[in-house]
Formats: sequence, C-alpha cells, structure tokens
Amino acid sequence: MTASAATTSQRQAWAALRLPAPCHGFVRASGDLFESTDPATGEVVAELAVSTPDDVDRAVAAARQALESSDWGANGEARARVLYGFAQALRADQDRLAELLTREQGKTIHEARIEIASSAKMTEYYAGLARMVYGRSAVLGQEVTGVVLREPVGVVAVITPWNWPLVLLVRSLAPALAAGNATVVKPASLTSAITVEALALLASQPGLPAGILMCVLGSGGIVGDALVGHDGTDMIAFTGETETGIRVMKRAAEGLRKVALELGGKAPNVVFADAKLDKALAGAESAIFTTCGQICTAGSRLLVEDALYDEFLERLGAVTNGLRVGDGLDPASQLGPVASASQRNKVLDYVERGKAEGRLVAGGAALAGEPYDAGCFVSPAIFADLPADSSLIRDEIFGPVLTVQRFGDEAEAVALANDTEYGLAAGLWTQDVDRAWRVGRAIRAGTIWINTYHHFYDEMEVGGFKRSGVGRQQGLEGLYEFTETKHLNFDGKSTLW
Repeated sequence: MTASAATTSQRQAWAALRLPAPCHGFVRASGDLFESTDPATGEVVAELAVSTPDDVDRAVAAARQALESSDWGANGEARARVLYGFAQALRADQDRLAELLTREQGKTIHEARIEIASSAKMTEYYAGLARMVYGRSAVLGQEVTGVVLREPVGVVAVITPWNWPLVLLVRSLAPALAAGNATVVKPASLTSAITVEALALLASQPGLPAGILMCVLGSGGIVGDALVGHDGTDMIAFTGETETGIRVMKRAAEGLRKVALELGGKAPNVVFADAKLDKALAGAESAIFTTCGQICTAGSRLLVEDALYDEFLERLGAVTNGLRVGDGLDPASQLGPVASASQRNKVLDYVERGKAEGRLVAGGAALAGEPYDAGCFVSPAIFADLPADSSLIRDEIFGPVLTVQRFGDEAEAVALANDTEYGLAAGLWTQDVDRAWRVGRAIRAGTIWINTYHHFYDEMEVGGFKRSGVGRQQGLEGLYEFTETKHLNFDGKSTLW
C-alpha cells in the first residue's frame, strides 16, 4: 500500500476562505471565528464565524417572514425554476466546488466530482416534482366530496453531516423547497465552507424570495440544539449518527415538531457461493471503502458462504493491500484521509481491538512518514474470526474497517444479517432469483442491493428500519415527507343529515 504525493499542479497554494462573505446574506453568523482544516495536510481551508442564539432567532424569523409574505408555497413554477437554476449552477462550478470539497472533507477528487454531479442531478429531479405536489379527491356520498391537499409543513431545519455534505444536503433541501417550505440549514462544522459556497449558488437564483433559504453555523450541541428546539421551526430533517438523532428527536418532541431522520448503519453484505465472483469482489471493496468507510450505508459486515469463504477472503485481502492511500487531490489516490484527527483516532482504536480479538487479514498498518504525518490517514483493514459480540461487528465504526463472517446456509445468512440494531441497507450477491427474493424480503433494512452496491437513484426511496432512522428520503416519499395533508370536506346537501 503506497501513497502518491500530489504534484505542484494538483495542490496549489490555498488562500483560506473567510466566511460568511458579504455576499452571503442568507447566512446568520456573528460570533467568534472557527477554522475548517484540510485533513490531508492540516492547512486551514476556511475561517468561519459561529452563529449565536440571536443569529438562530434571526434566521428562523427571516424564514417565517418570507414564507408568510411571498407566494413561494403556492407557486410551483417558480420553485421549479429556482431549483433547476441551482442544478445548472452546481454543474457550471463543479471544478471549484470539487476541489474545495476534497480539501475540506478529504475524499478523493474523483469522488468529489461525483458528489457535485449527483447533487445537481437530484436537484433537477425535485425541480420536476415542484409542479406536481398532488393531492387526491374522492366522492364520499351523494353531493359529498373529499379533497386531500398536500401543503408545505412550514419552516424546516435541515441539519447535515460531513461525509457527503452536498448530496445529503440536497436530499433534504431540494424536496423541502420543492414542496414549498422555507429552510434553515445547519451544516456540519467540518464541512461548513463547501456547504456555504454551494448554498450561495442557490441563494443567487432569480425568483428565490429572500429568507426562504437561511443558514446558521456552529456546533450541533449549541447551534443545532437551539435550532431544533426553536418555537419557529415546524420540522427537523437530520442526517447523522444514531445517538445524536435520538437527542434531536427528543428535543423536537418538546414542541411536537415533525422529524425526518436518517441515522447510522451496520450493513450486511451477503455473498452466496453462486455469486459472480469478480463482480462480488468489486462490490465488497466498494461497499466498505467508498468515502474511506465514512458512509452510513457502508457494507461493513461481509458475510460469505462457506464454500466460497477462503478464496473470497484471500482475494479481497490482496485487493485491500494494494489500495493507494494518499492526498485526495492526487488522481492516483483510491482512499483519502478520514475527515478529522478524532475520527482517525477512533478508527485506530478499533483496529487495535480487532488485533486483540480476531485475525487481521489485510491492512491495519500504521501510516507514518511523508505524506502521512501532517494528515489524518488510516490504513484500510479487514478482520476475520472475531467473536459475535465484538465491538467491530456491533458498532458503527465509520471508517475503513471490514469484518468478515462465514455462514453455512440461507437461514444462517439471514440470522447474521439481521443480528444488528441497525437496518439502513444491505447487499446480496446470488444468481438464484428465488433466493434473492426470499433473502431480500427477510433482511430488515430499507435498501437491499442485489448483485450491486451503493447505486442510488433519485426516484427510489431510501431510509432505515430499527435504529437507522424515521421517515424516507428521495423519490416521491422524500417529497411527501415535507408536506402536511389537509382534508377539505364539501357537502352540497340541503340538510345536515
């Protein structure tokens, strides 16, 4: 496993951004400065101001005022134009945004470009739906008709994570706006700069009423808590870690606010002996090492049938040992750094536990020397022969650490797959269509990929079972999450009864 240092042309000198800039009128942040740093080099990417409680009040008030004083909620054509314009702006600014994303988050430049393109594509999808927020009607009796309307919820707080900061922003923000809501965004502190810069492209769109998009910056414990508990917010859309999501739900419950939560995962990736071997190997590698394992749908628990187990593990170990870890701006890097020093230390702690509890199959080496010393780099690791109660199997590590378990038959595969408190996603590899149906129905997770992994579609809903969340994102259900239903009952009879 070797690193490729970025060339001078790939990593130019970087002048730290000062945010919010004067043109960012949608941001309310007047407190002390904090720094966002590059996890590959430790360089300062941006200096940002923290939002105060008064800033949160002003942001929510501006959103409420905009919703009540404009026709935003009733004008689907305007909403569609604004969202479509935002999508086009993201595409036009892809190179700059991708570099900023890689510098701030650490992911490879290839993945950063995919994220910008995916964000634009999803925004376009919801631009199309903005004019199609349909209700329904029913004849309920002689001269009696019921009409069910879908109306905006109101002011929606959108709280986003740092791993896919733009896709997971757009996944809540675009449908919230398409449905006619006003929004207040609170990005993760680690990726505030890329979020603000992308939101500036939306804020500049003609036709977006001032105040419909607002943003506050700072920690979840202070700024996020103030936003979630604010009397002026009507709904919270949160994506992040499960324990934090539980606290968000409790806080929102104090005001009976609606919540949509996409939380943690510990996804099983189940490989049967009849799987197409090369494709399954590529799928297993991608499932765990995409975004350096920092993704809630990561296939971090690999389950392999006995007959294939030894060969599969040997080949996957060889692939893992050959992965190139390095600066995300270097196109040769296959894994960048993890997002922060605390995340690196957490991953390395689990690696040490794994060495004590099971067998290290690949990776797991300390990364030292140039270019690693200044950054937050970790070695991707595979562990086998762990006890069933190992924390590596039970916990969401959120890093490039894979556990491998064997199974003997279909029933055992399903039992192992479901032996988790999470239920966000799963993978299933088999050429037996009947088995795919049986096992796919039996696994308790919101998305089951069959003979593929990490392929998302704007039209298809995602979301979690168990401790992986509440509600659904993407697709039509993702739009409807941001609406309230209202029944208008028309009675044309001449008498009451």
